[in-house]
Amino acid sequence: MSLAFHPNRLRGLAAQVLVPRPDPVDSLCSQKPIHIPGSIQPHGVLLVADPAQGLRIVAASENAGLLADGVASNTLLGLAMADVLGEGFARALLDQAEAGEMPGEAPWETGLTLPGGAFEATSHTQDGKVLIELEPVAPRDEEEALAAARALQRVIARLRGAGARLEDLARVAVKGIRQLTGYERVLIYRFDRDWHGQTLAEDKVADWEQSLDGLHFPASDIPAQARELYRRSLIRWVPRRDAVPVPLHKDPSWETPDAPDKPIDLSFARLRSLAPVHLQYHRNMGVDGSMSLSILHEGRLWGLMVCHHRQPYRPSPGQRAAAAALTDAFALRVGGAEQQGAEDARRADSQHLAELLVHMAEADDVTSALTAGSVNIASLFGCTGAAVVRGNEVERLGTVPPAADILRLAAWLRARGGEEIFHSDHLSADIPDWPHAPIASGVLAVFLAADRADMMLWFRPEEPSLVSWGGNPHKALEPQDGSVVPRQSFDRWVEERHGYARPWAGWELEIAATLRHAITEVVIRSLGRIAELNERLRQSQKMEAVGQLTGGIAHDFNNLLAGIVGSLEMMRSRVAQGRVTELDRYLGAAMTSANRAAALTHRLLAFSRRQTLDPKPTDVNRLVTSMEELIRRTVGPAIHVETVMSGGLWTTHCDANQLENALLNLAINARDAMPDGGRLTIEAVNARLDDAYARRHHDVTPGQYVAISVTDSGMGMPPEVVARAFDPFFTTKPLGQGTGLGLSMVYGFAKQSNGYVRIYSEAGQGTTVRLYLPRSAEEAVLDAEGPESVPPAIAPDGGTVLVVDDEPVVRMLVGEVLRELGYGVVEVSDGAQALRAADSMRRLDLMVTDVGLPGGMNGRQLADALRDKRPGLKVLFITGYAENAAIGNGLLEPGMQVMTKPFAMDVLAAKIRAMI
Repeated sequence: MSLAFHPNRLRGLAAQVLVPRPDPVDSLCSQKPIHIPGSIQPHGVLLVADPAQGLRIVAASENAGLLADGVASNTLLGLAMADVLGEGFARALLDQAEAGEMPGEAPWETGLTLPGGAFEATSHTQDGKVLIELEPVAPRDEEEALAAARALQRVIARLRGAGARLEDLARVAVKGIRQLTGYERVLIYRFDRDWHGQTLAEDKVADWEQSLDGLHFPASDIPAQARELYRRSLIRWVPRRDAVPVPLHKDPSWETPDAPDKPIDLSFARLRSLAPVHLQYHRNMGVDGSMSLSILHEGRLWGLMVCHHRQPYRPSPGQRAAAAALTDAFALRVGGAEQQGAEDARRADSQHLAELLVHMAEADDVTSALTAGSVNIASLFGCTGAAVVRGNEVERLGTVPPAADILRLAAWLRARGGEEIFHSDHLSADIPDWPHAPIASGVLAVFLAADRADMMLWFRPEEPSLVSWGGNPHKALEPQDGSVVPRQSFDRWVEERHGYARPWAGWELEIAATLRHAITEVVIRSLGRIAELNERLRQSQKMEAVGQLTGGIAHDFNNLLAGIVGSLEMMRSRVAQGRVTELDRYLGAAMTSANRAAALTHRLLAFSRRQTLDPKPTDVNRLVTSMEELIRRTVGPAIHVETVMSGGLWTTHCDANQLENALLNLAINARDAMPDGGRLTIEAVNARLDDAYARRHHDVTPGQYVAISVTDSGMGMPPEVVARAFDPFFTTKPLGQGTGLGLSMVYGFAKQSNGYVRIYSEAGQGTTVRLYLPRSAEEAVLDAEGPESVPPAIAPDGGTVLVVDDEPVVRMLVGEVLRELGYGVVEVSDGAQALRAADSMRRLDLMVTDVGLPGGMNGRQLADALRDKRPGLKVLFITGYAENAAIGNGLLEPGMQVMTKPFAMDVLAAKIRAMI
């Protein structure tokens, strides 16, 4: 667009220079270092027009002579814009102003050809007026604009391929801006939450030794008014630092009583002059020419793209446009780059929140739902501690301040009023006397109801760090007169920063709000539903226990049925043979099996403390010593057995046989916990349990006891297994390798003996089971009975078979079948007797054994022990368990077979003939 001035239409007016008085200028510039009101930089011309008066010029900069030689600013005042810049430009300007399409953030830009040469015109509206900035265009500008446009495409391609890390994107951006504009140094200046700045990336010429990379800068360098200006006006440049500002002249007729004398608002003017304090910062850094572009993310001032030159330097309009486009491209990548690192933490916390909500739905108390169990509020946000405040009560988790100080913090939060969620990563700034910064510099508080009485709190510790400031930051703070003094040095100033925690992310606040909603809307209002769910859960657990109990009973009843059915079959066989004289024997056996059904209830009665005991004064030292060899043979050579007996050990009052069974059960359990070998220690000491111990353990009566400990170095048990270890028929072993009654019988025996039993165990740390049996005032009675004798082995030509079963009727029936087949038979009732019997037998061709045996050693364990001494020994398992589960994993070694009870005697005979 080209036009010519009409000198005959210009007229002179008594213009008013819009430069404020000296004192207010000094005060305003020193306290609010943004720009000098009423003045602009001299490399362009500023015109102000009033649309209400047909775009009449009401103010103009003193350097209007740039538009045409010999033109003074006061000769333009009162003229129509069309007379100065042409009708076409004025018409387009007025249309856009009336349509509201020229905001300061997005001005209208075009080119003009005037008598003074080519100009870049930038126009925007402010306070009802139109501001037109005219900057001369140099002949080389078009060529530079074309080169910048071509280079911009390549730089944006590099930015697109730079990945997702913010540091990588920043390095590409600063290098690209320097390439596009020709500045000697370009850096990205990022604001933190406290508006302190940090240089995130820097690119500069090699001979500029000063580097600002990684330096922090205090918030006082760029005060709030300046930051707001940068947020609204996205680009500004200073071609020459020490250029003298040009004042604005105003049409006196513009002054009315309703329009007081005030500077024209130049917030969005790119030509606005910089305040002396701002220029002094540049002078101290050795910077002459400069440009800065605002980096906005989600409408917030995220940072600045800053360009420096040591000599005066003016980028062309094309270069500035390319730099602005690349800055916008970088700003679009900021959000994704910052979220990349937090995404994994956000997903993990969302998963923890889902698990916590499920846990809350099963709880009948809000506090326990939030603080108990493996998933609680302390699982969220990577905190070191959390707390729930219910009125004046505090439930604390993890590393947190004392309850009294948490209540003091809660009172302070209630007094603040306002928001439902409060967060701070620098709590000592909010509460100056807060003494717990090392463990609680950050706090996130969520109120659970409108009365603010109850709340959840999360705490984060301080994260001390070394901050490299660009010069001493404290010298930039306000001195006594309230002015901002620019720092003279930008050398590195290292400061140790304390009292700051990791800031709270937006998604963490969202999760906290979700949890608050769940508590107020779901849990608190649904306690009746929760109680109903708990009742269903308890009923389900009862049914599970009943199922476990009936499964164990079914196994024992199958053993009894085998004896009864087998006896009846033998009776039928004898009748068919006419051998009726032997019927009484089998009839008696069947009756014995039926009567021995009481043995099933006897084992359960042991757990319920209803069994019949024969307690006597017992010498535990002598009893353990007599069992030591049996225990060694039972656990095997891979386990070192050590007994530690105390001198002066008290006598205890108990059933010695039941104590032997208990110790053997515990030794077998210990052996199973040490499959690769280990150490088994049996120790007996005198123990006094005082009132304090009894208060901590409500089932304990104070007094004197003999404490017998069985300790292994095995795999240990997790807490959930320890909690159920004494339950009848509960076992972690595969079916067939443990009845689940061993520890329950130990527990019942101890309780019925007026004693106690405790388990101390951790996964991977071994287990100790300690029996406390009451002290007896009487001396121990010597037991005249020796070990149970083993019938002599008979070895006819057919071979010898060892029959092991705790049911006499089953042993008798199996023995009868074997004898009829011509085999010698030795019958025993448990694993210990079987080991002793095998030692006395010169020949052993087959062992027929039940899987579930008393005394702690099951049939499979017995078979393994005997095969160590007699490799290849044939074994037939007879069991009341399902066939595949009888041996635990369902796998039999060569020479082993299994039959389930009840079975026909002729089928048993056929199986035996096939095996031997």
